[in-house]
Amino acid sequence: MRSEILKSLSFVRDSFNDALAGLVDGLTDPARRRRAALVFCVAYGALWFIYGVIAKSSQDLNADMAEMIVWSRELAWGYPKHPPLLAFALWGWFKIFPLADWAYILLAVVTVSAGIFLAIELCAEWLEGEKLAAVPFLLAAIPFYNFLGLKFDQNSALIPLWALAMCAFVRALDRRHLGWAALAAIAAAAAMLVKYWSAFLLLALAIAALMHPKRREYFRSIAPWVTAGVFLVAVAPHVVWLVAENFPPITWVATRRVATSFGDTLYSMAEALGGTFAYAGIAVVLALIFVRPRPVALADGFLPQDERRMAAALFYVPLFVPIVPALVKNINLLSLWDTPALNLLPVMLLGSPLVTVPRVAVLRIAGVITLLTLLIVAASPFVAFALLKTGVENDAAYARLLMEATEREWHKDTDKPLKLIGGPFALVSTAAFYGKDRPSTYPQFSRYLAPWVDDNRIARDGMAIMCSDWALCLQYMDAVAARYGGGRRAEVTLARRWLWFSGPPARFFMTLIPPR
Repeated sequence: MRSEILKSLSFVRDSFNDALAGLVDGLTDPARRRRAALVFCVAYGALWFIYGVIAKSSQDLNADMAEMIVWSRELAWGYPKHPPLLAFALWGWFKIFPLADWAYILLAVVTVSAGIFLAIELCAEWLEGEKLAAVPFLLAAIPFYNFLGLKFDQNSALIPLWALAMCAFVRALDRRHLGWAALAAIAAAAAMLVKYWSAFLLLALAIAALMHPKRREYFRSIAPWVTAGVFLVAVAPHVVWLVAENFPPITWVATRRVATSFGDTLYSMAEALGGTFAYAGIAVVLALIFVRPRPVALADGFLPQDERRMAAALFYVPLFVPIVPALVKNINLLSLWDTPALNLLPVMLLGSPLVTVPRVAVLRIAGVITLLTLLIVAASPFVAFALLKTGVENDAAYARLLMEATEREWHKDTDKPLKLIGGPFALVSTAAFYGKDRPSTYPQFSRYLAPWVDDNRIARDGMAIMCSDWALCLQYMDAVAARYGGGRRAEVTLARRWLWFSGPPARFFMTLIPPR
């Protein structure tokens, strides 16, 4: 029996090693590179999809993700916090897939997996062979591409868009091909229509163009005019909306991210840069342990003096230039805003001709990352159980249950659909995702956050107000309800169940204002 077990383990080990070796060999071969990269990204996405579905099964959807679903129900050329592209993307995605947690997680893993595929394409402009084969495994060591990427938002959505914009722009510079020039513009415009942070991408592209060896030929061609023209056409509707609405997203950032002091600004800069480099830490450590580059080779990689200066500009500008406006405007920075900025980290680590990457080093890096990912997936049920018992922020264990209870109470008073819910931002945003009538929200009872709400709409559709057992929220509930003729209050005690286990109970209140 023992010998049979040892033989089985040996067979599994050999199969695992053979599969990794075949994948690495495919990534090093120019003729098979894209197919191997696609295999990696599909397998990687599948593993993290399994992890996400299981680990998050004891909680409800993140409030920021759910808020964008509400936006997709109120389509516009812009929103109070961000540009509009993700709302339109989600509208299209959920026309194909059911409105379910797993479908949203699928979108998240497709996004980060596509980001890795496009990052391989981008890094191929400077890396080849074993160096290029190491790229997906090094990126897979960065939490932006897995744990944090499971939250589909304005940061994670930029990962593939920045990689595509950079890759297409580099090829437009090299070849002055109008197709690449137009694609660079479309990707850059899409990035800007996801988050204004992409202004630093535009600056990086401009500086990289000035550093390119063929810059004179490029600027004498029609390619830059095609890029500029397509970009302006793509962003024009949103710009018109911005001017007409008096720049709501910029107002939001200016009021929400202002530091309380200069020291607070400096601290946020340290957190932003330190946090970003910490996220990159595992990838850097793996390269140092298995590739063992000499200090002079690392210096040449991060401070290149050849054609890799363009890659360095694309890497450093989005990381360090934001410090300048932050100092001038006293803005707090966040490391999460650098989510799309590490696509070129492998080029910085391995790009120097002084760095030699043996095949065995890539195999060891690949083995570590693959085993670590498999262990994380295996741990996903324990993560779900821990979240059930310890709780998660923003009442994320109760929103679906509260939405169901609210709908039951609502239909005791009226047969009209429940089209509007109001209350704390996180609670009502997440609850709205699970509403059968696909309601919109009146978060914080703020017209700024919900420009689609006015007195006429509340009179026409009615509204259900939700609150946790919190005195201030209940006071607001009563005050808002009084403005619309009162309403019936109800309360419910909820507890999340997962498999055979139950989470802690919590009490919630609802005030129901039916349509007039």
